[in-house]
Amino acid sequence: MNSPFANIFLSIQSRIKANAPFIKHSDQDLGQLKAARPAVSWPCVLIALEDFSFTALSENVQQARGTVVLRLAFPPYSSTSSATPQPFAEQALSYYDIEWQLHKVLQGWQPSEVCGRLDRVTTTTQKRNDNYRVREMRYSLAFDDYSTRYEQSFTHAALVIEPVLNINA
Repeated sequence: MNSPFANIFLSIQSRIKANAPFIKHSDQDLGQLKAARPAVSWPCVLIALEDFSFTALSENVQQARGTVVLRLAFPPYSSTSSATPQPFAEQALSYYDIEWQLHKVLQGWQPSEVCGRLDRVTTTTQKRNDNYRVREMRYSLAFDDYSTRYEQSFTHAALVIEPVLNINA
């Protein structure tokens, strides 16, 4: 793959698969969680690369800065109200532990040689009308794009050696 975005996505997906076995499904975020019955295995992580901006550097090189968004989703669990027995409340809150473990897999990790390290910026809970729990984790990421760098070309001068005339002879 030539696109840095495709390579970043595949690298993150591979990192999650290798180091976070508690995640049962990962994919691009294409709005799967908007469906009444999302076609995913739980818990899942949906990955999006969002809000990238570009700054010109020299020689037509650009620096890209943006956000890697991970939507960590869980099926409905029991209540966490004060009337809920503690074991059930703890099970209902286990998604925080899974989120924490996933964060430790990604924080400070470098998805490729050409980009910087992931750095967590925010974490929020999505307010939803269904019973699914979705935590949104945002990481900043930057990389330099050399794909349109000016190619320098040089014209080699021809060296011409002419015989030296000896005028004194």
